[in-house]
Amino acid sequence: MIRGLRTWQKIALAFFIGAIVGPFVPLAVASVSFRWGWPDLLPSIWWWEKRESVRLPLAWDYVFDPVSRLLPALQNTVLIAVLVTVVALLFSIPAARVLARHRFAGKPGVELLLSTPLIVPEIAFGIGMLLIFLQFGLQGNLFAVAAAHLIPVLPYMIRVLTSVYTELDKGMLEQAELLGASRIQVFWFIEMPLMLPGILAAALFSVLISTNIFLLTFYIGQGQVDTLATLLFTKISGGGALDPVAAAFTLIITVPGLLFLAFSQRVLKEEVFASGISRS
Repeated sequence: MIRGLRTWQKIALAFFIGAIVGPFVPLAVASVSFRWGWPDLLPSIWWWEKRESVRLPLAWDYVFDPVSRLLPALQNTVLIAVLVTVVALLFSIPAARVLARHRFAGKPGVELLLSTPLIVPEIAFGIGMLLIFLQFGLQGNLFAVAAAHLIPVLPYMIRVLTSVYTELDKGMLEQAELLGASRIQVFWFIEMPLMLPGILAAALFSVLISTNIFLLTFYIGQGQVDTLATLLFTKISGGGALDPVAAAFTLIITVPGLLFLAFSQRVLKEEVFASGISRS
């Protein structure tokens, strides 16, 4: 397929691949370095030059040690992302269905209100949520952090699902009702299979957003809920040279999103769309 591209297309493709992969190269190099300081372009001492005395690269040795709290942070990150995605879907599917199919008074205002978290700075509603949570003693636990993550996740998910609902063929749903199917049967056996690719895409957005939220996690978690984002911030907050441990954490924080992206790419195919129709 690449051979069929024109020269400028190959250059553009190489540029985009470089833009995506390029930032990870210094991170990977730093994570296996033993000593790398300014102004050296490459590490002055690599890990394998010290492998007789160092079992693993220093960064990865620390990351995989229980003292790094990586495993609890990874578990919290995944659990929060799953909770946020499930709850957001429960709210977003009916909301998107109404916004795409019905006209009602004040609809533009409702759409603007749902987009507010995309306009208002995160620090603003983060502080507001913290004050409310403090009054009810809800701060400092995993469920409170998940509730906070819903604020930036919902607008994206509703937008994606609204677009999917807008393109959904209503004629197929109406034919099912004419053939005697109830509204619940139409919803579960026809509408949801047709919506599956869009739902998976919206879930992907939810996971990617949730796993990278730091500020709300920091505010609402009150330092009692570790996630990959908060652990990474503690490693880079000092500034200065690229820390090998911070580089390793940065590589790890991309894993949940990459795994979910690979899963979505495998599932979001025409075969799934067709099988969803055939099952109905």
